Amino acid sequence: MSRFTFSQAARPLRRARQVLPAALLAAGLGMSLAAPAHADMFPDNEARRAILDLRNQVTQNQQATQNQLTQQAQQIQQIRNSLLDLSNQIEQMRGEIAQVRGKQDAATQQLNDALGKLQSSQQQLTQRLKPLEPVQVQINGQPYTVQPAEKAAFEQALATFRNGDFAGSATQLKAFLAQYPSSPYDADAQYWLANAQYAQKQYKDAIATFQGLIQSSPNNPRLPEAMLGLANCQIEVRQIVAARKTLNELVKTYPQSEAAQAGRDRLAKLR
Repeated sequence: MSRFTFSQAARPLRRARQVLPAALLAAGLGMSLAAPAHADMFPDNEARRAILDLRNQVTQNQQATQNQLTQQAQQIQQIRNSLLDLSNQIEQMRGEIAQVRGKQDAATQQLNDALGKLQSSQQQLTQRLKPLEPVQVQINGQPYTVQPAEKAAFEQALATFRNGDFAGSATQLKAFLAQYPSSPYDADAQYWLANAQYAQKQYKDAIATFQGLIQSSPNNPRLPEAMLGLANCQIEVRQIVAARKTLNELVKTYPQSEAAQAGRDRLAKLR
């Protein structure tokens, strides 16, 4: 069993005495330090107010920004609506333009059809009028203007004569002279009519026709032949004196013609 002495018991007391003042000193220092920290808590209200003000300002800014965004969104929506209306108007205008183009195309087609019909009518009219338009012809070496029907009628009568149908030719030539009394073919028509009458032994009629030609066309190139034909008809009806007179006039007036040479031969036989 160990011994417990007084010195041993006193050691904790001495140690406590050493520690206690230090603890008290530390406690005092802690209180002295804590007091200013508590006093500094009052300026935090201003900081809080500043923070609140800042928060309010931020909130206001956010609200203003939100309002601006809302306004911008409304403006954008209005612009979109305007663009949509404009698009609808453009689409409507396109439809109207398409209708106008369709009407224009239809009108153009109608105009083209009308022009085509007009051109066709003009061509038909030209074809119908063409037989009625005057034509240029050469008669005994001279240019003349005659009607197509006039030219056709004379050529038909002449063709009939050349085919040996003297009666038919005479009928056609008489009709021609009655229908075209001022025709450039007049002298030739009389000449061939007299020959057609002579071929049918209608000598008196032929004499009258030849005499009419000689009197009406004294400068006609066929006049020497007409005078020879007249003399032949006069010989056939035994008008010898008249025939001799006609032949002498033929030889005297047209001495270089073939008809004059034939006339000389006839005069020699008449003597």
